[in-house]
Amino acid sequence: MPLFFAALLALLLVALSALFLGRWLVVRLATKWCQRKLQAELKIGSFFWIQNVSLKFQQHQQTVEIDSLWISSKLLSHDLPHYVALCFGEVRIRTDLQKASGLFAPFSQSTGVHQKELSFSPSLLKIFCQLFSIHVDSINIMVLKVATSESLWHIQIRDSSFLLDSDGKRLKCEVSLSQINSKVLKSGQLEDTCLAELSLTLKLCLEVGIRSRQLKAITVDVWTLHAELHEGLFHSQLLRQGPGLASKPVPCSEVIENLAEPTLPGLYLLQQLPDQIKVKMEITSVVLSMNSQKRHLNWTLKLLHFLYHRDEDQLPLRSFTANSDMAQMSTELLLKDGLLLSQSRQRIVCLSSLKASVQVTTIDLAASLVLNTCIIHYRHLEFSHWLHMLALETQESSSSVLKQTKRRTFPQILAPIIFSTSISNVNVSIQLGDTPPFALGFNSISLDYQHLRPQSIHQRGVLTVDHLCWRVGSDSHIQRAPHPPNMHVWGEALVLDSFTLQGSYNQPLGLSSTQSDTLFLDCTIRGLQVEVSDTCAQCLSRILSLMGPQSGKSAVSRESSFGESVSLLWKVDLKVENMNLFTLSALVGASEIRLDTLTVLGSAETSAVGVQGLVLALVKSVTEKMQPCCKAPDIPTPVLSLSMLSITYHSSIRSLEVQCGGGLTLLWSPPDHMYLYQHILATLQCRDLLRATLFPETVPLVALETPETACEPEGCPPEPSPPKRLLNLTLEVSTAKLTAFVAEDRFITLAAESVSLSRHGGSLQAYCPELAAGFDGNSIFSFKEVEVQLLPELEEMILHRNPFPVLQTLRNRVWLLSLGSVSVEFPYQYDFSRTLDEAVGVQKWLKGLHGGTRSQASPSSARLPPDLLLKVQHFSWVFLDDIFEVKLRDNYELMKDESKESAKRLQLLDAKVAALRKQHGELLPARKIEELYASLEHKNIEIYIQRSRRLYGNTPMRRALLTWSLAGLELVALADASFHGPERVVEQVRELDPGSPLPAAGVDLVTQWCRMLKCGVKTFLVRIRDYPRYLFEIRDWRLMGRLVGTEQSGQPCSRRRQILHLGLPWGHVAVERNMPPLKFYHDFHSEIFQYTVVWGPCWDPAWTLIGQSVDLLTKPSADPSPPLPWWDKSRLLFHGGWHMDIEQANLHQLATEDPYNTTENMHWEWNHLSFHWKPGQFVFKGDLDVNVRTASKYDDCCFLHLPDLCMTLDLQWLCHGNPHDHHGVTLRAPEFLPEVPLGQLHDSYRAFRSENLNLSIKMDLTWHSGTISQPRILLYSSTLRWMQNFWATWTSVTRPICRGKLFNNLKPSKKKLGQHYKQLSYTALFPQLQVHYWASFAQQRGIQIECSQGHVFTRGTQRLIPQAGTVMRRLISDWSVTQMVSDLSQVTVYLMASPTEENADHCLDPLVTKTHLLSLSSLTYQRHSNRTAEEELSTRVGDPAFHTHQLHLVDLRASWTTTNRDIAFGLYDGYKKAAVLKRNLSTEALKGLKIDPQMPAKKPKQSVPTSVPAPPPVNTPSFSGQPDKASSGGAYMLQKLIEETDRFVVFTEEESGVSDQLCGIAACQTDDIYNRNCLIELVNCQMVLRGAETEGCVIVSAAKAQLLQCQHHPAWYGDTLKQKTSWTCLLDGMQYFATTESSPTELDGRQLWLEVKNIEEHRQRSLDSVQELMESGQAVGGMVTTTTDWNQPAEAQQAQQVQRIISRCSCRMYYISYSHDIDPELATQIKPPEVHENQEKEDLLKKQEGAVDTFTLIHHELEISTNPAQYAMILDIVNNLLLHVEPKRKEHSEKKQRVRFQLEISSNPEEQRSSILHLQEAVRQHVAQIRQLEKQMYSIMKSLQDDSKNENLLDLNQKLQLQLNQEKANLQLESEELNILIRCFKDFQLQQANKMELRKQQEDVSVVRRTEFYFAQARWRLTEEDGQLGIAELELQRFLYSKVNKSDDTAEHLLELGWFTMNNLLPNAVYKVVLRPQSSCQSGRQLALRLFSKVRPPVGGISVKEHFEPFSSLGKCGASHHPADTPVLP
Repeated sequence: MPLFFAALLALLLVALSALFLGRWLVVRLATKWCQRKLQAELKIGSFFWIQNVSLKFQQHQQTVEIDSLWISSKLLSHDLPHYVALCFGEVRIRTDLQKASGLFAPFSQSTGVHQKELSFSPSLLKIFCQLFSIHVDSINIMVLKVATSESLWHIQIRDSSFLLDSDGKRLKCEVSLSQINSKVLKSGQLEDTCLAELSLTLKLCLEVGIRSRQLKAITVDVWTLHAELHEGLFHSQLLRQGPGLASKPVPCSEVIENLAEPTLPGLYLLQQLPDQIKVKMEITSVVLSMNSQKRHLNWTLKLLHFLYHRDEDQLPLRSFTANSDMAQMSTELLLKDGLLLSQSRQRIVCLSSLKASVQVTTIDLAASLVLNTCIIHYRHLEFSHWLHMLALETQESSSSVLKQTKRRTFPQILAPIIFSTSISNVNVSIQLGDTPPFALGFNSISLDYQHLRPQSIHQRGVLTVDHLCWRVGSDSHIQRAPHPPNMHVWGEALVLDSFTLQGSYNQPLGLSSTQSDTLFLDCTIRGLQVEVSDTCAQCLSRILSLMGPQSGKSAVSRESSFGESVSLLWKVDLKVENMNLFTLSALVGASEIRLDTLTVLGSAETSAVGVQGLVLALVKSVTEKMQPCCKAPDIPTPVLSLSMLSITYHSSIRSLEVQCGGGLTLLWSPPDHMYLYQHILATLQCRDLLRATLFPETVPLVALETPETACEPEGCPPEPSPPKRLLNLTLEVSTAKLTAFVAEDRFITLAAESVSLSRHGGSLQAYCPELAAGFDGNSIFSFKEVEVQLLPELEEMILHRNPFPVLQTLRNRVWLLSLGSVSVEFPYQYDFSRTLDEAVGVQKWLKGLHGGTRSQASPSSARLPPDLLLKVQHFSWVFLDDIFEVKLRDNYELMKDESKESAKRLQLLDAKVAALRKQHGELLPARKIEELYASLEHKNIEIYIQRSRRLYGNTPMRRALLTWSLAGLELVALADASFHGPERVVEQVRELDPGSPLPAAGVDLVTQWCRMLKCGVKTFLVRIRDYPRYLFEIRDWRLMGRLVGTEQSGQPCSRRRQILHLGLPWGHVAVERNMPPLKFYHDFHSEIFQYTVVWGPCWDPAWTLIGQSVDLLTKPSADPSPPLPWWDKSRLLFHGGWHMDIEQANLHQLATEDPYNTTENMHWEWNHLSFHWKPGQFVFKGDLDVNVRTASKYDDCCFLHLPDLCMTLDLQWLCHGNPHDHHGVTLRAPEFLPEVPLGQLHDSYRAFRSENLNLSIKMDLTWHSGTISQPRILLYSSTLRWMQNFWATWTSVTRPICRGKLFNNLKPSKKKLGQHYKQLSYTALFPQLQVHYWASFAQQRGIQIECSQGHVFTRGTQRLIPQAGTVMRRLISDWSVTQMVSDLSQVTVYLMASPTEENADHCLDPLVTKTHLLSLSSLTYQRHSNRTAEEELSTRVGDPAFHTHQLHLVDLRASWTTTNRDIAFGLYDGYKKAAVLKRNLSTEALKGLKIDPQMPAKKPKQSVPTSVPAPPPVNTPSFSGQPDKASSGGAYMLQKLIEETDRFVVFTEEESGVSDQLCGIAACQTDDIYNRNCLIELVNCQMVLRGAETEGCVIVSAAKAQLLQCQHHPAWYGDTLKQKTSWTCLLDGMQYFATTESSPTELDGRQLWLEVKNIEEHRQRSLDSVQELMESGQAVGGMVTTTTDWNQPAEAQQAQQVQRIISRCSCRMYYISYSHDIDPELATQIKPPEVHENQEKEDLLKKQEGAVDTFTLIHHELEISTNPAQYAMILDIVNNLLLHVEPKRKEHSEKKQRVRFQLEISSNPEEQRSSILHLQEAVRQHVAQIRQLEKQMYSIMKSLQDDSKNENLLDLNQKLQLQLNQEKANLQLESEELNILIRCFKDFQLQQANKMELRKQQEDVSVVRRTEFYFAQARWRLTEEDGQLGIAELELQRFLYSKVNKSDDTAEHLLELGWFTMNNLLPNAVYKVVLRPQSSCQSGRQLALRLFSKVRPPVGGISVKEHFEPFSSLGKCGASHHPADTPVLP
């Protein structure tokens, strides 16, 4: 054992010595090697132990110090993993980076040289790895001068170990570092000394291939990583030098490879990576601190796991790119629970988990990304400091990278790629300093992408987004819960509930492939909400600006790429559900666009867009935080609503089709428009902001357009571009309703159905079967079958241009508008003008809002407007009537019909009751009968109620007040370059209206246009209510001509301001409106086949309502001036001429008060009428027939026929200024009114407004058109009576209609045109005229008047007199004739009678007997206006012959025969009977029983205005009989001698006293005349009298005759004021002629007339004339030759001679009448009567004879010579012609006496009155029955016109004719009886009243009438049959007869004879004087004979002579021997 121990010890010593020796040797060798190789000094402090080892690099001042080093084993320590462990204590390393660059060079060189030498055996290496390990307790590394010379990097590593492991193939190296602490320090006092700190636990495992010497796997595990980066690190040079140190040189081979062929970036790096990489980091924390501002960022990460694995043994992915493959590999990255906090512990980034993986197989490359819960809060205020701190480093690094980066071309990836991602719960909020914060978040996003490449490149992918939300605003950074469903939270700019996108792209391979690329996209979006606001735009712009501006090259590249992808075939399918688009504004709230469903189907050929439920709504005030997102139908008050919209685009044919389903609704208002306008402006501003951010280098569109617009006027047109193919558009709308609110309570509605619009090329076409426009809820306009076309040209329009050669433009564009029907209905009392005016104001406002800034080109240089072709099949314009009026009328008609029906039922019941009474007799109870009648009455009530309820059941209610309808309307409006532009339009205005002066400064026109019109209308009808006649009826109307419309630009004072209420925030907007009206200038020529106008006063109430309706169509002017009447308004608006050629024109004037009557009217009928309307003149040319239409046999009576009539109406408007200067009218707005005098109203139309109108009517019949026809007038007595009713109807005063407070109509009544006339003049010229008057068809008595040539002129003036009283009444229209001149020549009047009873025609019966009554050579009538008081005085002194009425008749020839007498009496009798019937049937028949002398005053007489000049007085010829004193003396003396020989009586002065005693002369010779009213002059007049029982005739002639009427001043007669009127008749040169033969021969029944020379007075005799000698001079008994033809001399005819039976004499007649009718103007000038003191002693006779109606006749001398035949003829004429009393008169007198006697018997007035009333009713029944029979006969005659051979109608007509005759006979009998009864009743009542008055006051009896006849001297000579031999002679002197009628029906007769004598002229007579007074009367006062008689009132019809007093002085002077031979006067 000891030896063993010794040996062991020896061995140990040897070993120790060997060990020490070996240690020394190793140390020595190591030291030498370090010195040689590393140039470092190695020191080992201890010899026995390896301690204090130091390795120092002298050159670089780097040292490595090892505190201790030992070897251990796991046998010794269980912590060690292997048996042999090399252990280090503390290792200290010190180095300097600035000197360490050369340190690595020796290593690199040595490793390169000895690389092959380092080779180990795998088995040895495996044993070594299993046994050996390295452990280090701590490592301290200090790196000096890291960034600067003052910086220090200190690293401390604790408990580190190094393990190796090998399996023979790989070497695995595992490094474990339990704790690593690292700091980067920098010395300094003011700055932080620590730049960065790092602490972690690291485990690193490396696997290296032993053979390949390559790294195979890396595994890195890091725990508790904590890093702090301080502010000084980023300001130091450490980070700036890092990239330079880390950069590696690129191998040359790689550069060559990159230049040769494009490679995928990173592919080389992937090839250099080991096969497997695993990185795992747990609990990582990184802190960035900025101590200067006390800011820090803290990033913590719970887990980071990275895994990379590549399998080189498996088959790689072939052809990953064109030149490379890719091995199979898989990569995975996992992050969990990452959190970034700020210094305030606010979360900036919060990440839950992130997992990314990439796997490459032999088939494809698959990648996936899964992110869950990532929340990012970015606050720029906090990050700006970090960004500013990192900005310099970032800029330098980026600049260096950009310098080194070159443009790299990427190769195509040929391998299939599959990529999928899933991101959930992500929320990013960003708070930038200059923009509001915004946030983006979504619940989940998943993306699946596949890139396949079988035979072609096929790419497809699926993208799904769930609830994406982008919020903007102040609170957007606050994370919120998802918004509730169907709600929008304000501030959420983008919300996507779900988004799904599926797509595929296929690209064929091969250059020769003809297939195109295909793209398919399928997208589904639900719950899309987009909000556009300024905040959103600012945020988006800020984001885009941060991303970097896009250059213009990108746009070019996009355009080029788009151009290259034209051959792409694509298909897109997009579906969006519940889409809401919002625009938000802080000023105007928000707007919302809702789309329930949006579908887009697109392809390369066709694209279709479909919309379901589109709504545009406004949210005017955003008060809530959320807005509900309802379905489209549930959104309240939408602006736009559309149920369905479809848009289809065909790219191959460039066609766009748009279809709108039902429910298109637009609700518009100005406030809504402003809201939308502001939202659109805000949206455009956002767009411009984003555009400027994206493309800052692009030029705005406005800048691009400006040069073009500026270049055009300079004449440099742009270069011609190739014509573009226009887009074909097709639009279809099912139903549309547009509502526009123009005011708060005024709106316009437009509704359309099935609208289609299409545009192909240059043509546009639209069609709508039904279109309606409503105003304020009333359907006003309705259009059907509407078709609109815009065509480049139309051949039809070229044909329309041919009739106008003045047109210069040959072809033009055309608007073609075709309408099936147009209906316009205005409700009753609807104010349409207010809504229309508001609409125009809104239109002006819109024009100023949107087009105010546009530069408008001059109208002259503008494009010629298109032509217009309008076609309307039916047009209707209706004013609706008042419902109350309609129902009232219908109920009235129902009541009338029901009354007739109830009367029929009552008759049936009466018949049944009568039958029951016959059957049962008295047994029928009365109660039963009463019950029957009561039940009938109750049944009538029930029937009426039932009919009233069913009134509108079958027939609809009448609604129309006025209906205007057109049929076949075709209107052509042609535009032309010759009148296009303002200057040319003004030229047209000057040509069309030459009479109106244009302003000197020119006319500034706002609106101007001129068109050539061509119009055609088939029917033009206007009807009032349901009246049977049309108001206007025009057929076949064609019109051509020019029409110009201009609107003058108003001055500033002529612009009114219209206020639009827009509400907040805009308030009220004022719109300027131009006040001057639109004026029209025209020159039309029209042709009309039929033109009919019907009017009557019965239509005036309805017309008043129509006028009120028309007033509501146009708003009155804002000018406060009184409105213009329609005539002045027409003068203001319409100018020019209008010519119409009318084939047949009709005017029907209704003559009844029943508007439904169709038979009673006056018909004015024009044939071939040519009407020309000029300014101020109307000209009518044609044939005029005026007919009376009545439902009787007098129907179609043409009472006026005027052929070839030229009627001219000249209008003279009396104005303050020029009546034609309408340009001078300046309207003023109310705020610009000038100051006017107090009490005067402002009137802008003062100079233009007409005060009055002077109308001049001229009817000229001398104008001949070729055919000669005589004007004629045909009148019947019934026609005249009808005209009286017609005149009464037309002059009746109309009542006010719907006026007053009750009807809310307080406007002043409109002045009628009839009250506007001041002067009316009428002129008629006719070459000949024929007038027929017939009493009736039955009697056929009439008058015919013929006139050859005539002229009639009259002038009248009107005065409007206000009525007295406080009540406002209408002005009284008073017409006065101021002048009338009539001149007629060759006037002949005939009386006609026919033996036939009835004639149905209106032509003259050939059997009519026509006799001569009157003829004239000439008739002249003049009427002058009344004189004023001053003129009257001058007239009375200077010209007493002036009279108001002057009638001058020349060569009057009258004939009075029994035939004329019978016809005249028959005519008078018919007239008298009609007048009596009318008077007796009137209600006033029994009202005239009051004995009141005071009569109601007449209408006040007008005074002629002083402005009317009085015509000069007409010099009337003097009838004094004095010849001209200027003639020669001899001739004058001879003439005087001849005159004296003709006179046989010389008057003495004594007789003058007798004539002065006559009351008539005395009353007429007073000087109180104030008006000489009438003067009738007759020159050479004669009258033929022919008796019934004798042959021959008597001719009475007068050379001159005068009839004067004078009006005297009123005077007091007693206590009564009376007006006196005097008539004076002066007849000079009177002669009486008679035939001498007992049976004179009449030549063919022609009349005998005297020649003018035998009538004229004091003619110059021709002594050498044999005829004059044979005519025996001028003495009585002379023979005169007659003639039968007035126009030929007697020598040329076989004339007959007549004898002068009374020589030339003169006659004077006076008539004075007194009336109570006093002129009020004269009555005011008369003083009241004087009151006498002794009034009781007043002369009673003077009182009685103060004012007496007196007639006086005076003959101064009479020379009479007659034979017995002439005497018998005179007696025949006196008895049968002058004193003829018809037998019926005698019978009538007898009846009257009988009725009077009956009334005397029965003196009860009530019984008498009752009998009269019953008789009146019976007569009225007869009249009504006659009218009914005439109407029945009229209807039968109308039927016979169509069927003239109908026997039934003929028989019925004959029966009705017989019945009519019987009714007329009965009417005549009862009418005569009624007349007698009424007259006798009145006489009886008057007698009773007079008796009572006589009993009371006897002194009140006065004279009421006086009649006087006076002959100064009369001599009568009786001759033989030859007329020459005398028989007897009677002479009378001072003959006076007077009759006085008194008020008590008494009469006094007085006969006085001054002297008389009778001489016997027989030859051989014994006594020559047969009879004479006994005593001669020496004095004129002595009387030879006096008779006085007084007659009392008749008693019982028998006259009673109260007193008779004869006086005579007769004596016999001699007697004959043969008493039988004594001549006795018959």
